[in-house]
Amino acid sequence: MKKLNAQQRNVIQKWALYGLLLFIGFTAADLGIIYVREYFIPQSAPPKKAPKQQASGYVDRSQYSAITNRNLFSSSGTIPDALAQVNAVQDGQKHEDVPVQSNLPLVLVGTLVHTDPSKSVAAIEVKSKNMSGSYMVGAEIENMAKVEKVERGIVYFRNLNNGALEYIELNRGNSKVSFDSQKAAAGPVKAGGKEIQSVGNNTFRVKRADLNKYLNDLSGLLMQARALPNRDKDTGEINGYRLVDYQPGSIFEQMGLPRGTLIKSAGGEPVNSIQSAMEMFNKLKKESKVKLGVEVNGSDTEYNYEIQ
Repeated sequence: MKKLNAQQRNVIQKWALYGLLLFIGFTAADLGIIYVREYFIPQSAPPKKAPKQQASGYVDRSQYSAITNRNLFSSSGTIPDALAQVNAVQDGQKHEDVPVQSNLPLVLVGTLVHTDPSKSVAAIEVKSKNMSGSYMVGAEIENMAKVEKVERGIVYFRNLNNGALEYIELNRGNSKVSFDSQKAAAGPVKAGGKEIQSVGNNTFRVKRADLNKYLNDLSGLLMQARALPNRDKDTGEINGYRLVDYQPGSIFEQMGLPRGTLIKSAGGEPVNSIQSAMEMFNKLKKESKVKLGVEVNGSDTEYNYEIQ
């Protein structure tokens, strides 16, 4: 038998030592488990699992109460009115908002339509009080009506007595308003006509009947001239209206107002808005003497008009 050399013996001894240590480790582990396993054994039997139950085919209606008690279409829980009722109310409002011709004692004298509808002005005569005035959108007419809309030759307002939407037209005799036919009826006035006569330095005299030929067609009168608001250089506020141009033979020419005249006041009241400009014509229609404060060629002066 061949003897093992020293190197071979060392290898065998090394693996024998590892095997012995491994055996001792497993033996110690088994002894440890035998010692402690009694602590891991349950003292009582585990609870039994409940058998699975199949859902019955019967459903109690109370299970749906959470759905029926709330409104799926409104988080607030409010139930809206029926569509038929809503449509009926809307149809009623539409019928109420259809404008009808007014029977109130109001006569439309003229309209001045602005690019901003809220600034449009209507000159209206109140027959019951024998007076006239200028009214903008939203203004009340002697506690009888409230102006809703101003268009050329027609005014829409809300009757304060019954809430109805009504209207009056410039020419109540005809359903169609024509400014050209009105001007033709009055007849063109040539330059140098005698309707307005000069009786002194910037003083003029006119018969009321002749003046009313112009003032009764205020919209046509306003179409005869072009006036622009004039702003103060310091404050930027409107201090009058400058008469840029007018038709030959118009009332403005007969009143002795040169082109470029700045009209600042009428009867002592400043002309600084569309409404006050309309009031200037109302003063000519109602009063026997009217004084205009104007600026001509940079100089302030007064024009006096006597109406007989």
